[in-house]
Amino acid sequence: MIGNSKPVGRRLFLAGGTLTLAAACTGVSQKEYDALKAQLEATKGQTVVQAGNLQPAPAAAQLTGWDTPQSIRGDLRVAATYDSSGPDAWSARDHPLVYVASEGKGYAHRPSGTNSLPGVQIIDANTKKVVASALFDLGFKTHGTPHGLGISPDGKWLYVATGEGDHAMTAAEGTARLLIVNARTLKLAMTLTTDRSSGRLRGFHHIEAFKDWQGQDRILMQDQSTTRWILDPKDNHRVVKAITLDDVGPMGHPYSTVDPSGKFLYMNISSPEIREAGGLAGVAKVDLEKGTITQILGMHAGNPIGMVHTADGKFTYVAEGHGSVVYKIDNAQNKIVGSTSAGVAGPYGLALNWDESELYAMGKGEGSHNTGGVVGVIDTKTFRPTQLFDQPMNIGGSIIDHGIVHPDPNVNEMWVSSAGTWETIVVDLATRKVKARIPSPNGGDTHNGGFVRYNSDFTGELLADMGGPQRDMYATRKERVAKLAAAKP
Repeated sequence: MIGNSKPVGRRLFLAGGTLTLAAACTGVSQKEYDALKAQLEATKGQTVVQAGNLQPAPAAAQLTGWDTPQSIRGDLRVAATYDSSGPDAWSARDHPLVYVASEGKGYAHRPSGTNSLPGVQIIDANTKKVVASALFDLGFKTHGTPHGLGISPDGKWLYVATGEGDHAMTAAEGTARLLIVNARTLKLAMTLTTDRSSGRLRGFHHIEAFKDWQGQDRILMQDQSTTRWILDPKDNHRVVKAITLDDVGPMGHPYSTVDPSGKFLYMNISSPEIREAGGLAGVAKVDLEKGTITQILGMHAGNPIGMVHTADGKFTYVAEGHGSVVYKIDNAQNKIVGSTSAGVAGPYGLALNWDESELYAMGKGEGSHNTGGVVGVIDTKTFRPTQLFDQPMNIGGSIIDHGIVHPDPNVNEMWVSSAGTWETIVVDLATRKVKARIPSPNGGDTHNGGFVRYNSDFTGELLADMGGPQRDMYATRKERVAKLAAAKP
């Protein structure tokens, strides 16, 4: 079976500096490729399912042609395919700007009382009303709550993680599933899975989208601690790169991001051993074009999580969850140039406002109580928490993970996922007050989402997700930052 194949490549983790990324990013040798090709030819087919009814694989199933050397190296394969055609589940003409979010059964210490399945919800970003939702039952005894939702750059596909167990990120062996959903019909098109028999994988976590430096649509999918995959959503979601422990060493929290250029992937470096030994964690900066990795170390508490980039690509901010610190990285120098208190306990996700004068830290309580519901505010000019009376912002949430800024600067809102109160909380960034609360339609938790602009025929454009703005939104923010700087004496 494909999932049982062993990874190719050597372990290349170094203490610092720059190294060549293994065959996962730069191509494999002819000998390695021939071996992988032989595995493909020997592999029997995938489970094919129609109309959403799960069936066992037919005895004479045919190869789907989906697998690539990179999917084999990353232990990723197709679990099932479905017919996702059908009537529109909602009207893109009536709801041209939407926020798409996940829904699930919740954390074990704060579960939903009404929902037990993973799913998606479509919210009108102007009226703040839920216009459609869907839940998916794969037949598991328990369905892990999604810790991420991704959206393809053209808005056509939605990606949701689950598996058997309490959390998608720690699914029982052989049950991890990435659900690929048709955004128009809200029906399953495909599920992907991993094989844990190699001892390398645990379960799917965060999913983000980006356009690479060549303008190609890409999906960044992450497991809990060992693998990052880059998929091509326009080529049946095939794997174009797999980045593993053999390439970068101990991977930290799966909150990787791609910079505004689409060329550099930033990944957290950490492990329990690093934390317990008082070692220095940090970030691995992967050049997706050249296939090199630069390590940026120096985060003392050892658990870097959320990251956000400035629109000009010059700086990256990183939240350190256990130490409640935010670090500032100079991307040209590849070094940490500052650190400050996050202003909240256990910061998770980060977001910048439209002129990048303020940085917001979601105070989840990571590494401690894990039920936090306040937002820290950092002045990026002085690089310290603001000293206002309403700091931090108490938005009445619980287990807040991500804050995503609304794509219209005139609206000036941040939408915050609140897993423990089963809602999306809309914050007015001008007044720092809660503007709206949007309950999840089935009473489930929500972990994150993204804003998409659709035409009436469902052609669309992703504007922002948990990884930050997409290119058009970055351009607008960069322009606003420049105008503010020019206006100052």
